[in-house]
Amino acid sequence: MSESMDDNWIRVCEQRELAVGERRVVEGPDVDILVVNADGVILAVADECSHQELPISEGPLDGDIITCPWHNAEFCLRDGEALSAPAYEPIDCYDVRVENDTIFVAKTPRDS
Repeated sequence: MSESMDDNWIRVCEQRELAVGERRVVEGPDVDILVVNADGVILAVADECSHQELPISEGPLDGDIITCPWHNAEFCLRDGEALSAPAYEPIDCYDVRVENDTIFVAKTPRDS
């Protein structure tokens, strides 16, 4: 199988390689993309806090909520909404596909 299903998708990893609570960061065309197994649901968001554009991938994860490790802003991984200050703007979310046990993420964010 090729690295991507077509030009619009990025291969992340095999589904079995991303256990509940684990995460991966893949390089996107404009920003890195954080892919998380949140309680069995694969979710993908921009790896960039809307507060100061710092990476959020190393922040604490609680189900589908991630906390930015820099200034403690919280984001919902399902819809990208900022849940606490100092972030007020949402982060981009990306579509995810699983085909033949392989996780793929869209190269471009979902429309809000």
